[in-house]
Amino acid sequence: MTFNSNAILIWFATYATYARANKTDSPCLSTCSGDGSGLTYDTLQKCVDKCFEAGHCCGNRLDGVDTASSNQRLSCANGCEMAFYSSEVSQCKQHCSNRNICEYKHPAIRDPFRMCGSCDCGQWPEDNACDYGCDQAELFSEFYQYSEDAGCETEEIPRFLFAGQSNMEGNTEEAKPGLFTEIVDTIKGGGTKAEKLEQMEADLNDAKESTPGSSEKEAKDLYKLRRIIKKRNFHTTTYKKAVCGWTNPAYDTKLDCERPVSPTACGNEFGPELMFAHVFPRKKGPLKKKKIGIIKVAQGGTEINKHWMKANDGEEDNYWQHMVDAVKASKGSIEGFVWFQGENDSFESWNKENYLDNLTEFIADVRKEIYNSSEKFQSPSDVPVVIVELGNWIWLDVDPAVIYAQRNFVEKTPNTSLVNSGIDDNPNKRLSKFYHFEAGAMMIIGSRVAKAMAKLLKNS
Repeated sequence: MTFNSNAILIWFATYATYARANKTDSPCLSTCSGDGSGLTYDTLQKCVDKCFEAGHCCGNRLDGVDTASSNQRLSCANGCEMAFYSSEVSQCKQHCSNRNICEYKHPAIRDPFRMCGSCDCGQWPEDNACDYGCDQAELFSEFYQYSEDAGCETEEIPRFLFAGQSNMEGNTEEAKPGLFTEIVDTIKGGGTKAEKLEQMEADLNDAKESTPGSSEKEAKDLYKLRRIIKKRNFHTTTYKKAVCGWTNPAYDTKLDCERPVSPTACGNEFGPELMFAHVFPRKKGPLKKKKIGIIKVAQGGTEINKHWMKANDGEEDNYWQHMVDAVKASKGSIEGFVWFQGENDSFESWNKENYLDNLTEFIADVRKEIYNSSEKFQSPSDVPVVIVELGNWIWLDVDPAVIYAQRNFVEKTPNTSLVNSGIDDNPNKRLSKFYHFEAGAMMIIGSRVAKAMAKLLKNS
């Protein structure tokens, strides 16, 4: 079976635009139910075991087993997962039959279900497989307890708007699965500083597009963050001093709810929000020690003009309205804006040649939205903006035109800051070159974003 992934994205964008045009509710920042952890692997496995007993293939995708089904059908395990986020069996079964395409985005589940792939057992889901999962979930008390909160009780905390493409999403496991755990375990474990640096360098050097120089640099920078990484709750879902939500605009017509920051709470693995949330409240400035929120609107593979700019608002694959929703829902609580994008503008001549003008117009429009929603700024230019510079993949392998545009923008635009993501003429001062930053590089970038934003706020 073959399918066109671009066609799927276009279909979802069209659906999202249609749904947005027909929705009547106001944008809302709600608090996620419970502690934000949602369905766990162990709970889901109880129902999945019942699927296996009946001979239904496809397993527990929360543990990375059979993440896709096939024949454009949802699996029995998918039905189990949706049952956790349903209030009754009929609602669960409605989701089972809702779509007949290669991906389906459940409104309460962050990651879409992949319906074109393969099950490890080599068997495609039967017609009733998903419904069977819905039925089996009734056997366990943890399922069918979900109720969507229709209220909108926005917590009064300072927030930051994060937006961009795939590196803003995260995707930090792609260069090397398990690297984040290796780094944390090394930092928290025993041994001397030299031994820890040596171990981290070795682990980092195994990631895609790493070099001995970049691995040594990252290990040293990560060791400087050891006091944060060693915190008891750094790699759990119990961090209560910051909340975040990730809205994926190609799929979501409503803003994601806010949950405690964790390595899996608000992105594909995690993006810059993880270390930002831990570092920013420690920096000197008006918000030191304050609880903060991060509203992330990020979609991989996007171009600034086509997908993000206000000038193209209303086009079926434009996400400007998601930004507007985020600002309105914040109720004047946004303190600054972080933009991490540009890889997809580094290929086509028109995009490269016009990136500076597009970025200038885009940031001005975002600033206006934030200014109009709040009384804390005297003018739109008072809104602090951090731009994350593109990395070594673009600098060394593609074309640095967008990077030069980003630098030019910050040089001529007051109250903005450029965060370096590893570019340096000295190979021993670079971060990894892989197009999706690995876990170590992303933690370093997130820390740099926090320091840059804190400095802008302190000087304002």
